[in-house]
Amino acid sequence: MSRGATSGKVHTVTSIEVGLKNLGREQDTSVTFTHVDHSVVRFDDKLDVKLEDIDEEYQRGKVFAEGGQGIIREGLDLDLRRPVAIKTLKSQPDDQFTRGQFIQEARVTAQLSHPAIIPIYSLNSDKDDGLHLVMKLVDGKTLKDYLEQLDHEYRTVGIDQFDERKSLMFRLEVMLRVCDALDYAHNRNIMHCDLKPENILIGEFRETYIMDWGIARQIEEPGYDPATWVKPSTISGTPRFLSPEAIHGEHTDQRADIYALGLILFEVVTLREAYMARTSAEVVSMIREGRIAETRHKYGFRIDPDLKAIIAKATAYNRDERYQTVRELASDIRLYMGGEETSANPYGLFGRISAFAVHHKRASLAFAVACILTLLLSIGVTAYRRVSQINAVHNYAQQLASAQTQSTACANYIETNIARNAQFLSAITSEFIFLYETDPDDADITPGCMMPVSALRADAKDNPASLLYSSVYHRKIDFSHFAHKTIHGDELTEVEKRRLHILAHLREPVMDVFRDRLPEKLADASDAEKNEYLRLTGIPLHLLLFGFPDGQYIVYPGSGAYAQNYDPRGRHWYKTAQNSSGEFAWSKPYPGNTAAAGYLLSCNVPMLDTAGNFLGVAGFDLHLNTIIRDLKTNGNVGSGVLEKTLLDAEGLILVSTGARFAGAMETNKEDSLSIRFDDADLFRQFTEIKYGTISRTENGRRIIYCVNYLPSQDWYYFEKIDISATVPNIF
Repeated sequence: MSRGATSGKVHTVTSIEVGLKNLGREQDTSVTFTHVDHSVVRFDDKLDVKLEDIDEEYQRGKVFAEGGQGIIREGLDLDLRRPVAIKTLKSQPDDQFTRGQFIQEARVTAQLSHPAIIPIYSLNSDKDDGLHLVMKLVDGKTLKDYLEQLDHEYRTVGIDQFDERKSLMFRLEVMLRVCDALDYAHNRNIMHCDLKPENILIGEFRETYIMDWGIARQIEEPGYDPATWVKPSTISGTPRFLSPEAIHGEHTDQRADIYALGLILFEVVTLREAYMARTSAEVVSMIREGRIAETRHKYGFRIDPDLKAIIAKATAYNRDERYQTVRELASDIRLYMGGEETSANPYGLFGRISAFAVHHKRASLAFAVACILTLLLSIGVTAYRRVSQINAVHNYAQQLASAQTQSTACANYIETNIARNAQFLSAITSEFIFLYETDPDDADITPGCMMPVSALRADAKDNPASLLYSSVYHRKIDFSHFAHKTIHGDELTEVEKRRLHILAHLREPVMDVFRDRLPEKLADASDAEKNEYLRLTGIPLHLLLFGFPDGQYIVYPGSGAYAQNYDPRGRHWYKTAQNSSGEFAWSKPYPGNTAAAGYLLSCNVPMLDTAGNFLGVAGFDLHLNTIIRDLKTNGNVGSGVLEKTLLDAEGLILVSTGARFAGAMETNKEDSLSIRFDDADLFRQFTEIKYGTISRTENGRRIIYCVNYLPSQDWYYFEKIDISATVPNIF
């Protein structure tokens, strides 16, 4: 529970009556949560256990919030000496309906174990048979308070004084955390039924929680039969966030929660309410008639069409036209934030090019740091009563938090750079296809556009002075030009010449992209100094490649180290893309053209013209040795860090600092690597938690795995850390 940073008030769940006529008898909603099986949460209407006295386990402190049904006060856990929040029900012991709702909220919330749902510690009674719910104490503010504060600042100071784009990205990250938590609850067969900004809490460290599960219910209710179901005469919830089907008295499912999420997303994006009215009756009338407000920012900030389409789909009047799962909504929000096409607003060819051009100008989006603190409270209470052991547990929690924060920062660094490289490849291929389809009579094709490195021959006498030996590439490299070769060795055909002319136009943007990947300390360096760094030190972005059906091969940076019979059509990167469905295709790690160059990881895409004809393959190589070098200096560092590994969705190792991967690269010089992560059960845990830490004992040492999910590629990044030496003897 939160000590609000603004108003200090905590909303309590209320049940309202909406003037619905001819809807049948009133339905009893005072059911209580009892237990879960492997897939769903179930309810009954009994409380058949004796509750512990609140004053025997907790010290009650001052009240910091009060609502219609309960009060919230600070408290102290007498055993663990940790601060808690205590929610006390106001109703009398004979008010069975209100007590049932209170117990239901406690039991439902306790069973929904998710980082974005406030943990419940216990349900207690007292000598007067009162009810008290003890939970985690969180400092923060509700999403409603946050939006009101933002609105106040924009209104008084002016929106031009703030970075609204950056603020919007943060607000969308909050929505993603809410979506992930609600997706988890829906998969447990639970719908919230009262989603609104007042019930979303943002902590002081940007953690996000969904609160007030008092009127939550099962999505698939036991015994529900559409043929015999009777419409209710009252509706529980907040009028402004009710779905049209709820207003019409129909039986609701998870799509009612999705509709409420869409209304919250409307407010998050526009800073306005979707249904603005003076009374609840007016709101109900507007929802019944589908009179939702225009998706327009309160202060005139431009809202992208993709985002408008997402809001429109989430708030569709007909529930069959909405997102059918929260995961679909979250996926579209993530795609929008990554500058990719959404299911709500699919693009045509030129729409994709235009949308990419817009997003490419924006600052690269970094995924929010997910700090998931996992406190393992499965040990006996007696072990925690000793002061020294309590301090050890506190230190262990700090170790987990610090390790996960550093690991998440490294994962964000990886995903941000992969996304930037993928956007770069998409832009270059789109521009190439556009120019290729341009009428030759309109193209600016002159001999001056030809590239100086006209053939890949290391011994060519006319090589430019910029072709120098690189200790990263282990051959001569020219960062000022593309290079090309053909398999026939004869005079270039007109088609081959045209490709070279097109890429000559793109040379400067390509050079700029490679230089933009350099460390910030080289921002003011000259082009020559930047090229020198690329040649001698290197960056993960290794090569930009083009291969064509006639065997022509074009590469940046230019090189003269390829054999005369080198044919891109037989290379791993070319065949990977050619056999794909038209999307980006990642290869397995494979050896470079020379043994000394090491292993590469390639991202490739088939180039198709507007008629769907195959023009060739474009791709980029990532240099694994350089990536491993960067991994060792980012994230957690030190002797306790045993391994940093990037896995694909099937559990294959893409790159790793571990000895097993290094040994495979050393011994296998011919084929691509197919090394599977050797602990299937641990990998399954990675896919289940996606973000967080997993603690294990291995060979007598306390090991933690800091796990981060990379949604843009469906990959997993983990860091394996030995912390037994720093936090001994607590288990």
